[in-house]
Amino acid sequence: MDGIGISVTLDGGHLSVTPTNAIGRLALGGGPLTVDLRDIAAVTVHDAGPLRNGRLDLRLRDGRSYQLAFTRAHQDEFARLQGILAARRGPQVPLPREADLATPLRGKGFFTLPVVEEPAVVRALAGPAWVGDRVSQAELRLRDGEIQVLVEGYAVGVLPADAALAYRVPLERVGGSGRCRVRLWWTREHPRFAGAVTLDIAEPEFVLPVNTVDPRALRVPPGRPFQMTRERDHMDVLVPLMDRAYLPGKALVVASLHLEERPGPRSTSVVVALRVDGAEIGELGRQTSGRFRPLVGPLAEAGLPCYADVVLVGNAFAVEGRVLLTPPEELPDEFIQRVQGLLRA
Repeated sequence: MDGIGISVTLDGGHLSVTPTNAIGRLALGGGPLTVDLRDIAAVTVHDAGPLRNGRLDLRLRDGRSYQLAFTRAHQDEFARLQGILAARRGPQVPLPREADLATPLRGKGFFTLPVVEEPAVVRALAGPAWVGDRVSQAELRLRDGEIQVLVEGYAVGVLPADAALAYRVPLERVGGSGRCRVRLWWTREHPRFAGAVTLDIAEPEFVLPVNTVDPRALRVPPGRPFQMTRERDHMDVLVPLMDRAYLPGKALVVASLHLEERPGPRSTSVVVALRVDGAEIGELGRQTSGRFRPLVGPLAEAGLPCYADVVLVGNAFAVEGRVLLTPPEELPDEFIQRVQGLLRA
């Protein structure tokens, strides 16, 4: 069949598009195109009208996209082609099993980083509702100088250029691939479709901790920052941690929580101390420690360590720490149930 400046044929499992003039060469990037139907991620048709040409939008799994234009006379042929391609394209790539997922990247708890999205792919992933949104997992992958964002196997877009430059360093440290939460939003107003993609991801310097703990360990959900104290007493531990930072002057560590007695002028108090690889790095203030003792105490008595994210900022002369914790009264039900299950066991 013929489109505007192109000739289209379907041969077995392949779609071939050949330019017939300069317009076709421009649409195809210069030369003929041959596509394995299994490599097609999304295909949509925009109908031709009395005063406008129609268009078949083709999106491939590697992120490439093409627009094949046709006249009103060929509307039915291209509509049939769209149906064939949609039926025979490759199956949607499922999310890998948990053990096979890319390195998890820390988030903020809300969606702030916009993605330069591909509308055709977002449309393919969107639900049937006229207006809707859903949360899923995204993979961030270094590719050809960009950071590609994939959702359920589909390339939904790329990070903006400034964000790609900032997140390149931590992604390179983990082999070029990481994962975080993603929110897809869309609205349909025939014949137009609008969508947006945003990521829940921390600042580049805090997306990866510089130390490692058992991924099965109990980690208190991160929340508001609580000031850490007595950092000056532990510079021998903090400075080497800062030297391992992905970006200068800022680092994220995972610290275990412990109850320690601190003698005072009139009485002894119990505080929550923080340790990295067994070495103390600081503690929570007495008032803040009092809020978290009901959580840390029973776990410590049962011999079950728990951990929290700690943001470090500083240099070889001074380091300040903030502990990211969700207060006990705001802990999610699933975390409370896990703690109760561990204590019963």
